[in-house]
Amino acid sequence: MNTINCTSKKILLSIFALVFSANLPQYAGAQDTDPLQVLMITGGGPFHDYYTQKRQLEEGLTDRIGNIEFTIDHNEGKSTEDMHFKFESLLTDEWARQFDLVLYNSCNLDMGDAEHVERIMAAHAEYQVPAVLLHCPMHLHRTTTPVWYEFTGAVSYHHEVVRVPFTIEALEPNHPIMINFPGTWRTPEGELYMPFELKDNATPLARAYSVEAAEFFPIAWTHEYEGVRVFASTLGHHTPTMGADVNLNLVAAGLLWAAGKLEDNGHPSEGYSGERGLGWVSLREGGTLHGWRASGATNYAEMSWFEGGAVWPTKRNMGSGSFQLVPHEAASNAIVVEGPPGKLFYAGPVDGGDFRNFEFKVDVYTYPGSASGVYFHTRYKEEGPPTFGYEAQINASRAGESMTGSLVGASEVKTAPHGDNEWFSYYIKVDGKTVTVKVNDETVNEFTEPANADGPASLHRGTIGLESVGSDSRVEFRNPMIRLLPDNN
Repeated sequence: MNTINCTSKKILLSIFALVFSANLPQYAGAQDTDPLQVLMITGGGPFHDYYTQKRQLEEGLTDRIGNIEFTIDHNEGKSTEDMHFKFESLLTDEWARQFDLVLYNSCNLDMGDAEHVERIMAAHAEYQVPAVLLHCPMHLHRTTTPVWYEFTGAVSYHHEVVRVPFTIEALEPNHPIMINFPGTWRTPEGELYMPFELKDNATPLARAYSVEAAEFFPIAWTHEYEGVRVFASTLGHHTPTMGADVNLNLVAAGLLWAAGKLEDNGHPSEGYSGERGLGWVSLREGGTLHGWRASGATNYAEMSWFEGGAVWPTKRNMGSGSFQLVPHEAASNAIVVEGPPGKLFYAGPVDGGDFRNFEFKVDVYTYPGSASGVYFHTRYKEEGPPTFGYEAQINASRAGESMTGSLVGASEVKTAPHGDNEWFSYYIKVDGKTVTVKVNDETVNEFTEPANADGPASLHRGTIGLESVGSDSRVEFRNPMIRLLPDNN
């Protein structure tokens, strides 16, 4: 167990604060920005890779929250088959007073000591320590201490036997925890928990449909136990799901909410936003173009036939000769755009590529005489230029083309804001009728669509697309990311 003497640290910080407070200006609304002291309880049983998930959670939450410190109690040295042990950090009478929150991602299912479980719950209530519960804690102590469900906020014993990916729907999109969550998200892998009862003061935030049971089940909710805030999520059996950006954003928001550090607009309270922030989601998975679909890429000769009809091609990389993943000396697995004219559209697990208000950013590298573009509010089209939406141009030196930052045909940029042979950051924001384009964090174009604009080539909603202009052009993209904004119009 990794331990930190949090009590001594807090006392020392308080003494420093008293000594220096007389010399500091006082202002209304001043906030306590001491690091959140979080106890992470993790490990137990052979069903989960807690060694990987421990790292995913610690690194992912630190990136998103920043002002957070972990004390981690992992069942180091115990058999991975063991589901009967007690975590050492929960054994003392006053363990809870050291921490601001406890994150449970553990599976000691058969610990079998009802009195010990009740003492854990009583400590949360006595010291008013909130909790975050991820996946297996929803099933803990189900045979020996069902009173545990008064703490979790739901009664849950079962999960789907067929462990296939499932689609999550947001139920409370305006809740602070859910503001940064997509309307829908397809998990990388499965094991859907099937809670059959939520407690009266639990609020479901999202749900998923069980093919096996033919009904919907809540997958995330808030709860209050004896005045203590609890955030629960059943996601996280597999490491690809636990480590996914959408899931880590959800856990970070739930943790901040439980700790009282999340504002009504879904932003962290002052002093509790990490370098990455909340809401940003990668549109690239691993070493493939899974979730992207190139125009002209469907090869009907690859389709399998059997009694009952055709099967859609199942290859994960839906790129084409013009869109491939190729290592670059400055970045591995860049999307290289070089080849016959074509488009690459996002159609992946984040809202299925159906975006309205959002921030999009990507790193771009152009070669001399090359050009590309980022389409948005667009739709897949097999051939020819997209009919829907706008194109944000990319071009520093190609003759006869709009310059980088231009909204082609709507709002032009006269001078390229970057050079060739260098990486630059490209940012596009759509908020209602306003489009903002930035290069290297500098605004180069701000366009407000006329109120009477209509038809396909206007702002409605749609996906992101990348453009190949021809074989004489080479442009590379890396780290495409999106953060969804509220649909407030």
